[in-house]
Amino acid sequence: MEEFISLSVNLFTKFLSDSESIIKKNNTSSYLVSFALNYPASNLETKFDFLLKLHERSFYFEKPDENFIIFGMDETLNITENGEKRFSATDKKIKEWKEKFYSNWSQFAGIVFPLFLGSIKFAVEHADNDWSDFNDSTWFVPEVLLYKVKEQRFLLFNFIFSPEFSKGVIINKFRSKLEKLFNNNFQIKERPISKILQVLGSSPKDKKKWKNLVNDALDKISGKEIKKIVLSRRVELLLTDEPDFYTILRRLRQDYGDTYLFINHHGKSSFFGATPEKLAKMTDGRIEIDALAGSAPRGKNDSEDLEFENNLLSDKKNLNEHNFVIDHIRSSITNFTKDFTILPNSKIRKLANIQHLWTKISATLNPDSSMMLLLKELFPTPAVCGIPKDTALQLIKKLEGYKRGLYSGTVGWFNFNNEGEFVIGIRSALSLNNKLIAFAGCGIVENSDPELEYQETELKLKTILSLFNENQD
Repeated sequence: MEEFISLSVNLFTKFLSDSESIIKKNNTSSYLVSFALNYPASNLETKFDFLLKLHERSFYFEKPDENFIIFGMDETLNITENGEKRFSATDKKIKEWKEKFYSNWSQFAGIVFPLFLGSIKFAVEHADNDWSDFNDSTWFVPEVLLYKVKEQRFLLFNFIFSPEFSKGVIINKFRSKLEKLFNNNFQIKERPISKILQVLGSSPKDKKKWKNLVNDALDKISGKEIKKIVLSRRVELLLTDEPDFYTILRRLRQDYGDTYLFINHHGKSSFFGATPEKLAKMTDGRIEIDALAGSAPRGKNDSEDLEFENNLLSDKKNLNEHNFVIDHIRSSITNFTKDFTILPNSKIRKLANIQHLWTKISATLNPDSSMMLLLKELFPTPAVCGIPKDTALQLIKKLEGYKRGLYSGTVGWFNFNNEGEFVIGIRSALSLNNKLIAFAGCGIVENSDPELEYQETELKLKTILSLFNENQD
């Protein structure tokens, strides 16, 4: 890799000289600069668990069936907002930095580069001990971003150009980053699977309490206070050791390869999961959204699986729940888009342990659309909150009795070109050393059966709990 590093430093040095003369002409105090280059195939992916935990802040995002991976480490720029104005305040700062951005991205025709990585919590909240490492909304530009799309691999080095800017210092920093990534020959060994020592939240008493909450919600629905509410369960695990994310990613990739895999790490905490739900993907002036609501188990064989599928497609309760989501999406994006289209062949989404009613939606973005303000209208959807949204949100806070944090929040990436991809943080868990908190929820509507809803949460929890099953392989 010495030749690659030497060549890369020479390319970066030339880019730095070119960018310095251009930026200084604008007399701006600081500029966000991004340098992209191709890097060769390596064993970096085997080091991800080590690299994730080595840095104060890191972020991983993958779509296995699309051969798409983003991995960012450390932060060059951070936009963090708390409170009700988190979307609008973030939008304002994005626009400010957009005017102060310079890159060599134009050298790579047809490539959509990620820049900001991060997440937004389900609701505005004062962080408790579990979620103290995460704010209501945080989007950061990593110092180093590794990006794989199809068979192409890119490395982005991001930095702030300021009056104190020193070419020598930044060149040495760039070289050091490359050497640490590519010249370290340390061997990463897959650790033994962490075992579950204790489970809290799944006792008969816990089950009875949760079903009582469902009945309380059904009373609100029958009283016309609310049409739908999504209630979640929180299960706490004590493990023999902290999770090995190399092993976790391999297992999730194996069983949930058509979902989005993510790990959002900050401080001592890691929020991770395998979500099937795309909140929004924006590219080429279009937005794509998944409506995913209404669930059934997978069958033990093809015949039983088809029976479950047909029952789901004709079940009034699940169809109503699903249509709530479609209607919400349509009304939320109407001021930002045109040509609202429901795409064909999107009736059922089958995952390893569950199947969902699924509708793929597409629309054309208005040229002046704000990505953050659009997300504000769209999120949280009825698939994770309820209808009416504000009423459901307040009722969730009252009934659940704990803070969801990033569970059912938004995780994703974007750049300054109104391009990005955002998913809903479900089928997920929070890792704090050897403590793991897993979450699962389900939509409560008229005629919901508390026992069946509990069984649905059990199915969804398996996405995380099965990772610690020694017999899985």
